[in-house]
Amino acid sequence: MPMQTLFAASLLAGASFAAVAAPATAPAAPSPATVVAIRYELDESSAERIEELVVDPIERSLRELPRVQAMRTTATHRLATAELSFDGGAGEPDLAEVVARLDRLRLDAGIAVQARSVGLRPCRLACSGENPSL
Repeated sequence: MPMQTLFAASLLAGASFAAVAAPATAPAAPSPATVVAIRYELDESSAERIEELVVDPIERSLRELPRVQAMRTTATHRLATAELSFDGGAGEPDLAEVVARLDRLRLDAGIAVQARSVGLRPCRLACSGENPSL
């Protein structure tokens, strides 16, 4: 086989292999920011009392955490929620610090906490803007 034919055949084989081995990739969609989400289920029906006796103390306890960019809180019938966004996204160390601060938080004796959950999740609320309370 002449050298040119061998060269051309190897080029074709390489091009064919490259086409099979390198599938087209779409640009990766940006991953959503991760936040610390807090949820308290309470034995209290007044949103105003929940705001005063649960949400306000949570805000005071967490607003000075390093790297917190925004905090969104809500108080409704039997429920208090908060979402904290951190510069660069929240991670396990941020979650641990939030849990430690919430564990030290002493709520009013008249408020009965039925359940509390704290975890990392994709951003839903706090990433859309700044919290005036921060």
